[in-house]
Amino acid sequence: MSLRMRMLALIGLFLALLAVAGAAVMIANARDAVRAEMASALDLGIAAGRTEAGRGAIPDAVAALDRLGLRHLRFIAGEAASGSLGEGNVGHGAVPGWFAALIGVAPQAHALTGSDGRVLLTVVAEPQDEVAEVWEDMRDLALAMLVAGLLLLGAAWMAVGRALAPLARIEAAVRRLRQGVYEPGPRGGLAGGGVPELVRLGTGIAALAEELAAAGRENRRLGQRLIEAQDRERRDIAREIHDELGAALFAIKVDAGRILRLSEEPKPEATISERVEIAGRARAVLSMAADVHRLSRRILVRLRPALLDQLPLGEALSGLIVEWARREPEVRWSLDVAEDGTPDGIDGLDEVLRLTVFRLAQESLVNALRHARPTNVSVTVRRWTDRVEVVVTDDGPGFREGPGTAEQGGLGIAGMAERVRALGGTLRIGSDGGQGTRVAACLPCVPAGLEGVA
Repeated sequence: MSLRMRMLALIGLFLALLAVAGAAVMIANARDAVRAEMASALDLGIAAGRTEAGRGAIPDAVAALDRLGLRHLRFIAGEAASGSLGEGNVGHGAVPGWFAALIGVAPQAHALTGSDGRVLLTVVAEPQDEVAEVWEDMRDLALAMLVAGLLLLGAAWMAVGRALAPLARIEAAVRRLRQGVYEPGPRGGLAGGGVPELVRLGTGIAALAEELAAAGRENRRLGQRLIEAQDRERRDIAREIHDELGAALFAIKVDAGRILRLSEEPKPEATISERVEIAGRARAVLSMAADVHRLSRRILVRLRPALLDQLPLGEALSGLIVEWARREPEVRWSLDVAEDGTPDGIDGLDEVLRLTVFRLAQESLVNALRHARPTNVSVTVRRWTDRVEVVVTDDGPGFREGPGTAEQGGLGIAGMAERVRALGGTLRIGSDGGQGTRVAACLPCVPAGLEGVA
């Protein structure tokens, strides 16, 4: 059942209950009124009957009394039979038996006796005419209430229809939102007209559509930035492999080939110069192999930090700081890991959070050295009961804040911004007190539903 039909049914039920209550009150009042009228008529009939009976013969008295046309009264010469009390003039007729039974007033009779004790005249007060009048009044009132109720329902139908008209527009807007169309049309198309509650609902849905549209545009922009950053990072890795690993492998190939040729030449014994050349080329091969090993480890660390597979998160962060301190000894490095008394501290975080915290620190340090040229860099990790906060600051020149600052870096920061959002956290990047750069992330400790995200 639609909302309009439910409201109309409620109004109809209210009118029906009102009519039933009114009818019950009217019937109760009518019952008392008919009884009072019958008692009054009977008293009048008794007085008139005594007067006429004292003047002469009873038949003449009955005829004289009938000519008076007294309402609700009937006069019978002598004692009336029990079956004759319900007879007489029905008056206006057509009174349903059930209605007369509801009124429940029976004819009333009073016998007038003579001095000898014989019944001379019986006065009968009959309620049929009074009941008929009450029936006509209630029938007319019921008809008037029926017409008024129909008019009221018609007016309510139109009023409710106009009040609920915005629901169609709201339903269409919600359907478009469900289909991924976040442009519901002009704001007034949803919020205009209707009752205030629906106006507020339409305004809220229009605002939600605008926010979803903005979020969709931001996601597309971020996705494009992330793809560009991924491509840029892949090009850097490919160039590093080509320039360093490729050159090292080519040098190993040349030296190994020369060693092979010298070993295969049919000479009884190698000369001193040849031995020196073989030893030098062997040492060059070993050196190139060591360079290839270091390069491969550097690439693997960029792809997946092996420290997290070998050490707790706190020690992995400490090792990261130590490595950067070895590379950049002129920069002062600091690490502060604070916990709120949780049993396992930051080492008790799940795999997703451990990797995210490490990546945030790693990429923030890379960006600080790449863009800021700082003299002081600090990393702070705080574990609370329900969240983890990571803050990386430096004293470099900073940068101008604006839209998209969280994605200004390469794959690292752009990817971290996307990962932090996916975990339900927040990431803010800005100047620290007007100087330097501050990267602050807040992550919930239990990213529900994302435990399997790598």
